[in-house]
Amino acid sequence: MSDGGPEGKAMELLDLGEGRVLEFAVRGPEHGPVVLFHHGMPGSAVPLDSVFDSATGRGYRVVTYSRAGYGASTPTPGRTVADTAEACRALMDHLGVDRYLVAGWSTGGPYALATAVADSPRVSGVLLIASFAPHDAEGLEFVAGMGVQNHVLFGSADKGPQEQRAVVSQMAAVVRDGDPADFVTGMASLLPEVDATEVNGAYGADNIAHMSHALAPGDEGWLEDLHALTTPWGFDPGGITVPVELWHGALDRMVPVSHGQWLAGHLPTVSAHFEGCHGHISIAVGRLGERLDRLRSRSS
Repeated sequence: MSDGGPEGKAMELLDLGEGRVLEFAVRGPEHGPVVLFHHGMPGSAVPLDSVFDSATGRGYRVVTYSRAGYGASTPTPGRTVADTAEACRALMDHLGVDRYLVAGWSTGGPYALATAVADSPRVSGVLLIASFAPHDAEGLEFVAGMGVQNHVLFGSADKGPQEQRAVVSQMAAVVRDGDPADFVTGMASLLPEVDATEVNGAYGADNIAHMSHALAPGDEGWLEDLHALTTPWGFDPGGITVPVELWHGALDRMVPVSHGQWLAGHLPTVSAHFEGCHGHISIAVGRLGERLDRLRSRSS
């Protein structure tokens, strides 16, 4: 077991073999329905209480993990979205889980879909919150509607490793060990008022701890995520056969609603919900539990 979490929240380490470990945490009732939660970019296994309390309070047992390169998880340069899904399947084997839901927020959305493909016998449903669509999605202008910072971030993906490292380093300096006010200022172009309000509330401190733990060893996880998101994912999202609940805010400047609309048109089992008064953060905080309930009712 690792001491890697803030405020004494211990993380655990799973040996994946070949010198690799995966950091994870489990919270919620011991015998509750299991949810594997895929974090955003950057992100980690550190639980976001302001997001997860609505789920654990309804009886869900939430499993979080740090993708390769974040927190204590071993970096895996060149990893694909599908590669991470295989690591998650090993994690659920380790935990002895027979059946579970997957949820993905933001960059976590593609990983949730990949897990549903990689572990189809056990995954009973997928919850997508403000998820990205594929970088090469036909008919989608990937960066249209994004704030300036994301235009720069995703623009660097086509300019080689040196440019990517420079941009990620600049963005990481804003979120690593900072405070919510710094985050709002540094990421202003990405935050409509409803999202800035959430960052200035309980979510803000949760998020800083969550991201600071992710970036404590360096920027490798963020660089790996950027590569994985903007190259072929390694699976076909159209192959999902379990129920999918999709939620996206029309005010989202991090992952514009056009991404959710594209996914809604290409996932055969999706029930899509678009909310005009929400952004990227406000669509998720305090609402995870009720959305899992809706998914679970379809999955059963």
